[in-house]
Amino acid sequence: MKLEILVNDVEGTITDWQAAIEFAGQKLLDKDYITPEYIRACLVREKTYPTGLMMANGQGIAIPHADYTLVKTNSISIVRFDQGVEFGQMEDADLTVECSIMFNLAFATSDQHMSVLRRLFTLFQDLSFIESCRNLKTHEVGKYVEEMLSAS
Repeated sequence: MKLEILVNDVEGTITDWQAAIEFAGQKLLDKDYITPEYIRACLVREKTYPTGLMMANGQGIAIPHADYTLVKTNSISIVRFDQGVEFGQMEDADLTVECSIMFNLAFATSDQHMSVLRRLFTLFQDLSFIESCRNLKTHEVGKYVEEMLSAS
């Protein structure tokens, strides 16, 4: 499966989950990987079905996504925050989790989306994967994630 991965570091300019999703989505839109409606769909979905995950090491990860029919090219927009951004917790929408990294998933079919999501959940259990995603140089993260997804 061909997969495009964009990685961006944000320094203090994003303070809420809405801005985080808009930022990540705009990066995908700039490359014409999604339709303009995709960003709005992610925002609407996040209100009802939050995607924040608290990992075993205490770090938070968010994985917003939306309807595959709004996707042109299989892609992930990874955003690393220098200051945590609060997302609603996936397990309990009444709780929040401070996320240091976000994987905005955009896949053109439901099967691809579920397949990558399952592999990511497995990788998220590995603390070294999360640490590598946080600490590698920006230009190295995409290749690393792609290799790890292929290997898992």
